[in-house]
Amino acid sequence: MHLDLTNLPSDPKLLQCLVRDIAAAIDHRGTEIGRLKSIIKQLQRMQFGRSFERIDPDQLALGLEDLDGRR
Repeated sequence: MHLDLTNLPSDPKLLQCLVRDIAAAIDHRGTEIGRLKSIIKQLQRMQFGRSFERIDPDQLALGLEDLDGRR
């Protein structure tokens, strides 16, 4: 949507309609961004498996042991 900001209508009804149209476009874009983020997460799970989302408890324990041994 292209809007000429230098030539806005002066009619309040038309301005209200423009604001509603812009708000609807923003809402639609937000919904689309959420949908695309969900698709990206799904694809990441397919490629890397669910393990990329969390730390393995054994791996965490090993890291903590290493930190404890350095003191």
